Amino acid sequence: MRTEEIIRLIKESKKRTPTKAYIAGDLSGLHEEGVTFIGGADFGILLGDRADVERMLTENAGKIRSVHLETAARNSAVPMAELTKYEARIEPGAVIRDMVDIGKAAVIMMGAVINIGAVIGERTMIDMNAVVGGRAQIGADCHIGAGAVVAGVIE
Repeated sequence: MRTEEIIRLIKESKKRTPTKAYIAGDLSGLHEEGVTFIGGADFGILLGDRADVERMLTENAGKIRSVHLETAARNSAVPMAELTKYEARIEPGAVIRDMVDIGKAAVIMMGAVINIGAVIGERTMIDMNAVVGGRAQIGADCHIGAGAVVAGVIE
């Protein structure tokens, strides 16, 4: 991904505050554009942007007995990666942004951070608490040691 594309994406994308709301009450007929409802008649989970979820909760306040909100990020321009698309070992606690290339049989250890546009080669290990910056490129068969920082360039 080219620098200009990443900059444009970050600048122009709608900033989102991804939120989960666990709700209990009379949930029949709940619907809000942009909010996904998963559940039944008396308990469910709402998934969506914080503003949309809060609007839905406010509009249905009389039907809802209890709510617990969890927010994953605040005004985020770039979502997190969908980890199942990689043919790699990715340990819990790794932080990987969307639009990252991770080669086959790579190993990403817990606490590793990989930013947008980065490329990780096949069979490479990104060890615990290592940081791979935006657009940084790591070749195949490398080991980026624990705590290392490989700066990327997004200007």
